[in-house]
Amino acid sequence: MRDSSMQVETEIERCVASGMCTLLAPEVFDQDEVTGQVVVLVKRPAEEQWEAVDEAVRSCPGQVVRFEEAAEAAEPAEAP
Repeated sequence: MRDSSMQVETEIERCVASGMCTLLAPEVFDQDEVTGQVVVLVKRPAEEQWEAVDEAVRSCPGQVVRFEEAAEAAEPAEAP
């Protein structure tokens, strides 16, 4: 199950520009106008978009779209 620590990642160099991700989750993905490759619009989609993103992950012919654990934000440095 996804949680708020998950984010969308891609391997752009392997993208075959099929457009499946943009078709299945247009609020999260777009395509570059020149190359047709995937562009992530929202790295941390809202919970109601997870099903569409999961479908895009499963449908990607190049297997370049995935959900993964987000790197935790660095702790702010303490003031001297």
